[in-house]
Amino acid sequence: MGEITLRVRVPDGMERLFEREIKALVKSFEGGKKGPRVTLDDVFGIVRSEKSAKELRLEAYEELFG
Repeated sequence: MGEITLRVRVPDGMERLFEREIKALVKSFEGGKKGPRVTLDDVFGIVRSEKSAKELRLEAYEELFG
């Protein structure tokens, strides 16, 4: 595995918080290889909607990727 060093200026007293957030972000990248725990197909039908699954997927895609 490679190594990256970050140098960031943060407000006084925020060093530990920032470090924890970066570690959590890195951990989420490592766990991202497994895929999502819940897929869109798992949640469709839970909440009643007038829109079809296709319309909901298109809205979600547009909101995520612009």
